Amino acid sequence: MGNRASEPAVGQRSPDDDAKSPELIEGMARVMTTAKERRTANRNVYTREEQEEEEEEYSYTESAVILTQLFKKMDPAVMKSIGDVMGELKVSIKYKSDQSLLLVKVVGARDLSPKDLRGKAANAFVQVDLVPDPAGTGAKHTNVVRKSLNPTFNEIFAFPVEAGRLPETKLRLTVWNHDSLGGGDFMGERIVELRDLEPNQVLTNWYPLQEETDLSISGTLEISMAYKLPQLLCVTVHRASGLVCWDGSKLPHPFVRVMVPGISMVEQTDVKRGTLDPEWEQTYEFPVPQEEFDYRYVVLNVCDKSRDGVSMGEAHIDLCNFDPEEGYTGSFPLADMRNSDRVRTKWAQRALLQEFKEAMYAHSAYQFPKFLFHKHKGHKKWNEFT
Repeated sequence: MGNRASEPAVGQRSPDDDAKSPELIEGMARVMTTAKERRTANRNVYTREEQEEEEEEYSYTESAVILTQLFKKMDPAVMKSIGDVMGELKVSIKYKSDQSLLLVKVVGARDLSPKDLRGKAANAFVQVDLVPDPAGTGAKHTNVVRKSLNPTFNEIFAFPVEAGRLPETKLRLTVWNHDSLGGGDFMGERIVELRDLEPNQVLTNWYPLQEETDLSISGTLEISMAYKLPQLLCVTVHRASGLVCWDGSKLPHPFVRVMVPGISMVEQTDVKRGTLDPEWEQTYEFPVPQEEFDYRYVVLNVCDKSRDGVSMGEAHIDLCNFDPEEGYTGSFPLADMRNSDRVRTKWAQRALLQEFKEAMYAHSAYQFPKFLFHKHKGHKKWNEFT
């Protein structure tokens, strides 16, 4: 994690050069000063109309922020476009089997998160690399497209990869904002699995950008599940093996958090100190009726006590195919599941959708907040969420 962009050659200036430029500093200060602040500096006397207009604008902005945060807390997917990571990346992929080459064409991006001082544009470029990288090709970069949230790149990159290595290879596409002061601002990432890529087939998709994924996570977790009538799901955590060690001089102190999303119970195993292959043999019971198996799953999160409980990898186990009479025993690979499609459960979708509907009915009945329901002049229709 913490992968930083290797900047393309775009005529960067060092921070020291910028610090020596009074014109640049003055220009930045001018941009950061809003028109309203300049007006206030020049004239401290407001008319009554101007003061009422400013108070109304502040009240509206404050209400909009509160409502947005409320919806995000209820269901992050409702306000998916809000936040640091947003937008999509269009990419074409082809594997030329006769040359053992993976060709990646970065076509463009759309609806990226603004990164400039005014919050209206970005200087985006895309970093492309393979994980793992058996040929040691390294990361490649597109050119920077300045002042655009919908940049077009149309650049092709080639990576030598043997056909037998494709199933274990991942294509990592990272969008960065070029910062003239040095370094890059992370704008989003997408991991593309290559295991299903057919030779000489062109695969073109718009990929929604996601938060950064930790591809250094490794290891497996062995568990078993049984069922006790009338409605107890028994999960036994046996052992883990091959866990990742981020600090070569210090072994982790692993433990496992066990939960079933939608059930207000979080269990935790004992902490095993200084090992990459811990054993627990501990069992936990969760009240799960059989009729809920279709939309329930078990989350097992291996954490490191020595690093304040940071995750060392997760396994998500669906219950839709679980046979309560036979039970189950098996091993599951650990991975960074933060960007998994299953982070939002079917149960959560149902519960949050109902809660969202009830909240909307309440807002409508009480016509609150006022900025959504006050009368508008003229015939223009306005919608805050468009």
